[in-house]
Formats: sequence, structure tokens, C-alpha cells
Amino acid sequence: MLTIIGFFVTLGIANFGFRTFERWKREKIEEKRIDIAIEALELAYECQEVFEIIRNPITSGSEYADMPRRDSEGEPEWSSRAPFYATLRRAQDNAGMFERLAKLRPRYMALFGVPAADSFKLIREARAHVVVSAQHLCFRPFVGPDADNQRTRKECDVWHGMAEVYLADYPGVDRVDVRIKGFVEETERRCRPIIDRTYAAQKSKRWWRSKKPA
Repeated sequence: MLTIIGFFVTLGIANFGFRTFERWKREKIEEKRIDIAIEALELAYECQEVFEIIRNPITSGSEYADMPRRDSEGEPEWSSRAPFYATLRRAQDNAGMFERLAKLRPRYMALFGVPAADSFKLIREARAHVVVSAQHLCFRPFVGPDADNQRTRKECDVWHGMAEVYLADYPGVDRVDVRIKGFVEETERRCRPIIDRTYAAQKSKRWWRSKKPA
């Protein structure tokens, strides 16, 4: 009889321990989900701010003081290229943010699935459009009958807010803005529910703990 009782006691302890371990494992997984969701949303908002800095039309002399001059290039021509050189410098100075985004991508895929990480391509494409257009404006001349239109489209990539002015005349000229907005909205759609649900659960626990019996 004692052997049977001991067996059931051992079985109960083992079952309790297993259930405790499973609960602990679920909690750890949920913590990882929350951490990734918060980091992804923080980076999405940081992306918005960084692109606004990179694409700011206001520049300072220190941002382009080291820009090489072309042979026989006068001051007006050199100065006209300077803002685009400053844009390239800013993109380089903020490379760390894009690196952090690239490092987050595998963990984001582990949480939401491989297709979900397609939204990260939007930021890479937005950055590429800004950099390539700034390089063209800074180092390559626009020639031919369509030169003015080409320049306007490139400037809409480089300058924040300019696409809104020309969108009616140049459809699709807001390709940088659309990609940044799309990335932020997609990240919010996936991550915000996880964060809000966690906050709601914590708030509910605090309320029950603070509630005193009558």
C-alpha cells in the first residue's frame, strides 16, 4: 500500500513539475515575442525619423565641406551639388540604424514567419532610391529633352515632402514616402496587438492585486 501511495505521490510531483516547466517555457516564449515586437516597432518609428533627417533640405556647410571639386568647377556649380552630397553623408552616418534593422530581420521571421519579413525590403528599397538619386544629382548631369522631368523625380526621392507637391503631375513620384509608410503600418499591424495585449494583461493584474476586500 505504501509503495502504491508513494508511486502516486511521485507521479503527482512529476506532473506538477512538468506543468510548471511548460508554463515557464510559455512565459519565456511570450517574453521573446514581446521583446521582438517592441524592438521592431521602435525601429519602425526610428526609420521615419532617420529618413526625415537624411532627406531634410536644410544643410550646413560642415556636411559638404570635404566635397571634391571638379576640374574648372566654379563656386555656383559646386554649391548646387553640395546639398545632395550632404544627403549621402547623412545616409552613411545613419548606417547603424539600417544594420540594426537587418539584424532584427531573422528574429522577426522567427516570430511572424518568413513572408512577414518582406516588409523589411521596403526600407532597403527606400534607402536605395534616396542614395541613387542623390548620387545622380550630385555627380551626373541631366541631359536630353526629358532632363528637367528626370531631375524633378530624383529630387522627390531626396527631399522630404517634395513628392506631395508634384504627385499630381508625376504619378508614383512618392515612391520613397510610400515605402516608409508601408513599412511602419505593416510593423504596427503585427506588433501593436502583442504589445497592447501584454499591457492590458499587466494592468488587469495590478488592478486585482490593489483591490482590497470589503
